[in-house]
Amino acid sequence: MNNRTAAFQRNHPGLTSIVDLLVNVVFVAFLFIVTSCSNQSKNRLDINISNLKPEKILIRQYGNALFECDTTHLQSELKRLQPEFYYFLNADLDNPENVRQIRNFVTDKQLVSLYLKTKLVFPEITDLQAQITDASRRFCYYFPQLTLPEFYTYISGVYAESPVLADEKAVVIGLDCYLGETEEFYGQIGIPVYASERMTKAHLVNDVFKAIYTNHFSQKTASKTILEEMIEAGKKLYFLEAMQPMLADHLIIGYRESQLQWTIEHQSEVWAFLVSEQLLYKNDFMMFKKLFGDGPFTQEFSDQAPARLGEWIGWQIVRKYMKNKPETSLEALIHLSDYQYILTESKYKPKS
Repeated sequence: MNNRTAAFQRNHPGLTSIVDLLVNVVFVAFLFIVTSCSNQSKNRLDINISNLKPEKILIRQYGNALFECDTTHLQSELKRLQPEFYYFLNADLDNPENVRQIRNFVTDKQLVSLYLKTKLVFPEITDLQAQITDASRRFCYYFPQLTLPEFYTYISGVYAESPVLADEKAVVIGLDCYLGETEEFYGQIGIPVYASERMTKAHLVNDVFKAIYTNHFSQKTASKTILEEMIEAGKKLYFLEAMQPMLADHLIIGYRESQLQWTIEHQSEVWAFLVSEQLLYKNDFMMFKKLFGDGPFTQEFSDQAPARLGEWIGWQIVRKYMKNKPETSLEALIHLSDYQYILTESKYKPKS
């Protein structure tokens, strides 16, 4: 509250509630405008997928198959599984050393514990398959020339740096990286809270298509300026939004809801900072780290400000660009490398 407002309320105590009401009305109106813009983007991307291919995505559960093997006959069990899971079992299973290594893996007490926990969180994967099928239909709609990979789940030993691995042939999901933010084991192995908050079932499909995007579309070279990095990040987030248009924004970018609220309320301040400090066209390692590095918050603004604010701003620029250029396909957007053109045509200028 500024001094003028405080003085007014001291001198006019009977009007305090009215002042508060007006402030709240203005604030709600602002949020309505911002939310409406977001909803317009989502509605535009919410295509009819009911008659699109694929009809159903099959997820092969390598983790289940492996940890449910009869270890007293492990070699024969592995040979039985090899045709279906050759992506994992492409070794010579007549070699005792290869079998020994797998035996050590499936009898490791910590890994067995993680597997049992995944069975509690994911007793079945019907919903997961349905979600990935829907997103895959959208992917095939936008990129009909690309071939979908096969999908697998496994126990990674909590490989949190890359919970989903993807290449041209396969997407491999470490289910033990999605046991929920309250999973004690995550803290025990040093995963920070801001990261474990994203290790939930609600983030899984988003991470799958993030890995697919990285495999197909990520830049081959590092960005030269902060503007380039922002827009490249914005393209990825817009792609993720296109794959799951009804997914909440805070899940797409990996924020808490309160953090997303902060970015909405302070978007104009962040943009004003970037412009006034002439940062858009700089290649400053420390500023790259501050704007795109992960963490609990962005110290330059507030301990309430989320990390990766450059990604958020880039997403809003790309959203505005696609609103102003509805004839631009998602594929054309991804391959468009004139960053100044995207910024100019977006007419991005958040109001304070």
